[in-house]
Amino acid sequence: MKISKQDKAQTRRKIVKTAVELMSEKGFNTVSMRSIARSAEIGDATIYKYFPSKEKILIAYYEICAEDTVASLATIDGFSEYELHEKLQVLLDTYLGLLLPDREFVSESFQLIFQSPMFLFGDVNPLRQQLLNTLGEFLDDAWEKEEIPEFPFQNVLPDILCEYLIGVVYFWIKDESEEFHETTQLIDLSLGLIMSLLKSGIINRTTDFFGFMLKSQMFRILNPDNGFMRQILNFSQRR
Repeated sequence: MKISKQDKAQTRRKIVKTAVELMSEKGFNTVSMRSIARSAEIGDATIYKYFPSKEKILIAYYEICAEDTVASLATIDGFSEYELHEKLQVLLDTYLGLLLPDREFVSESFQLIFQSPMFLFGDVNPLRQQLLNTLGEFLDDAWEKEEIPEFPFQNVLPDILCEYLIGVVYFWIKDESEEFHETTQLIDLSLGLIMSLLKSGIINRTTDFFGFMLKSQMFRILNPDNGFMRQILNFSQRR
């Protein structure tokens, strides 16, 4: 009996959901592919037709979250008419909202992803691949509407914004403030700064080196462990 694409997609999601639940409870290293298969009520061999390893299941989790984020944005009335700032804000809010129920899993998987050369230099970076096209569409629309000026290396901007989104998620999983208040502040401040830079035309007087430097420094700045971002948030609260 031939399995439809819809059935395959549903089984794929069921495997990922089951794996997330087990890994949240027992940890990534403790959970086996066999235990995931049995909890998902599929054959021990069948799971390998969908995922060759647990690492691929991690990738699929973030792919699904990105897909669901984009699908959710498509249901918002008039979203295409939003300005770039609003689109980025809603995308971040939606993405974090989807991650929230699995925050413990997200925290552990982030450590695995960014400590493993297989994830950093492998076939895909799971947190960014699915969002690049959407961010590119946001930016193309903003340039067409002349919300922001064009500049020499604008083709790298979707990648830079992806790095920014990943940095925000990384900050969020470390955020212990009430109702993630510090993350909310971070998003408000950083999006305001990004839009100011894009609209100011300053970027037009830079080179591709700016893009490289911004990406390389993004995680250092957003990393809550170095305290830099918290100093900015504390300063803004005192004003």
